[in-house]
Amino acid sequence: MQSAPIRSFEYKNAFLYVVIREEPELGPDSWLYCCGINLSRFCRLSWRKGGICSNPAVRGIQLLRTHVAAFAAKQGMIAAKTKDIDAASLAPHGHGWYHQDPLCLKQATPERIRELLKFSVMDLVRTVLVVCVPDARIPTVFPDAAEMQKYLESLSITEERERVMAYERENLTNA
Repeated sequence: MQSAPIRSFEYKNAFLYVVIREEPELGPDSWLYCCGINLSRFCRLSWRKGGICSNPAVRGIQLLRTHVAAFAAKQGMIAAKTKDIDAASLAPHGHGWYHQDPLCLKQATPERIRELLKFSVMDLVRTVLVVCVPDARIPTVFPDAAEMQKYLESLSITEERERVMAYERENLTNA
């Protein structure tokens, strides 16, 4: 008996990742949803934008799970917590990554999963940027992962330059 290949939809760049992989072990039409952000990269956007324990990027990825569950329900899917699933192989490795526990999506189709992937990326970026860079124009067309990385880098460079200049002004006047 030959097994069918496992389908996977992935969106990864240096700032964020969303991976939704078919998971036959969880039942028919079941998928594993994994997401995370790179705090080192988002720090350039969120520096001094929140108080203690309220990093907008961390809060954004936490809210994403709730938003994904609501979006999935509207699409006829069921989102549930997973137990004893190690999703480390799906996540990027290295310094600065913050991951959420995976979700199990049931009654899902590849078409719904594609829409959920697009929704997830755009919702996460919108949620974080509304706090970090409120005047930023969110892309209206869904960008590929490399384009999104360039977009976020362009915002972080501006924010970082302004932060450094403000820091220098503050320290020079107080010296």
